[in-house]
Amino acid sequence: MTLVDTLETQRRRHIIDCTINVLVRDGVAGTSLSRVAREAKVAKGIICYYFKSKDGLYDAVLTSVRERTVAAAIAKIERLEDAWERISAFVAAYVAHVRDHRAEILALRHLASTKAGGSAASDHLSVWREQQAWLADALAEGQETGAFKEFDVDIVANAMSGAIESGLLQWAHDPETDLEHRADQLLALFEPGVRDTQFDPVRQNPHLEGNTQSGTDHGTP
Repeated sequence: MTLVDTLETQRRRHIIDCTINVLVRDGVAGTSLSRVAREAKVAKGIICYYFKSKDGLYDAVLTSVRERTVAAAIAKIERLEDAWERISAFVAAYVAHVRDHRAEILALRHLASTKAGGSAASDHLSVWREQQAWLADALAEGQETGAFKEFDVDIVANAMSGAIESGLLQWAHDPETDLEHRADQLLALFEPGVRDTQFDPVRQNPHLEGNTQSGTDHGTP
């Protein structure tokens, strides 16, 4: 990426962040390109250059929030192998990102409530759909390895996602809501119904036993 590309990306991100601030403060009805321009300290024409229109700007906000939220959650699980630990880490990271980026989530909810945005690709529920799809895939992978019980992964993923979003909705109205506590309770509730307590990872992957023995024997005279 060239320096020009980097500066262009930074400017787009700055305008998107300023749009989020205006949306949270003034709502969709009170958000205009002129107000965003004042917030960003740029000419209105600059916004039109990058985003074409207000609807195009809203679509960019939706895409940006979705990508940031999902990426933050997935980044925390890359090195985890245990199926349930991956789900637990995903939920914890997702909730932590939301808590630390309240304005982004509130802006997303403002846009979702009014279905603002101008393209056919504009999807106000994309963050939650991606969250649910990731959970379904993770549950299916756990079943394939034998770590999880047999159940309909779509139904369980929908239930888990719904429970997460219920907590976020309450938090949107009351910022004092303890999201971490709700996430811990959610995971404690679902774990017994999801995990197969009879699962033996060593039996499923014999090479793990060799690795364990190597680690145990290391340093033995």
